[in-house]
Amino acid sequence: MSFLPKDYSLPESSSSFFKFQDGENRIRILSDARIGFEGWKNSKPFRREEMVCSIKPEEVDIDEKYSKKPKINLFWAFKIWDYTDKQIKIASITQKTVLRAIEALANDEDWGDPLQYDIAITKSKVGERTTYAVSPKPAKKLAKEIEDALKDSDMSLDSLFGDKTVEDAEADEAFNNL
Repeated sequence: MSFLPKDYSLPESSSSFFKFQDGENRIRILSDARIGFEGWKNSKPFRREEMVCSIKPEEVDIDEKYSKKPKINLFWAFKIWDYTDKQIKIASITQKTVLRAIEALANDEDWGDPLQYDIAITKSKVGERTTYAVSPKPAKKLAKEIEDALKDSDMSLDSLFGDKTVEDAEADEAFNNL
């Protein structure tokens, strides 16, 4: 007899917030985008929903490692279906190459509304450099599993805004699910 059952491994922790993994990340966008700006203070993010940035440089940390500029980013947030974890999540995307590619697809008369098809976003790392490639998949009806999960979900994009960090929002979510 051993301390742990044979073939046991600690389960991966799951979050309601999407994070790009290395390799292909296949998603289905499930809501319209909410646009805002994200600032970082004391290594924690805060977000404001707005079209024009109101975050002042003195409100945020300076990116000492890369740009030497204030840590302020444009972001788009929307609900997604994460095919890897098979669950609804909130994606808050700041990567300009991904945003430009999704915008181009949304404005393309052949692709149009990104709620109508899956998107594969491939994250690659070479040394310190990270790149993203975006590939739309053929349009298809939303799978019943996804429709059901969306109907049962009470996840709100509002959890991203205000003075809450992602960690605060996850803690609130965990507390509310007790």
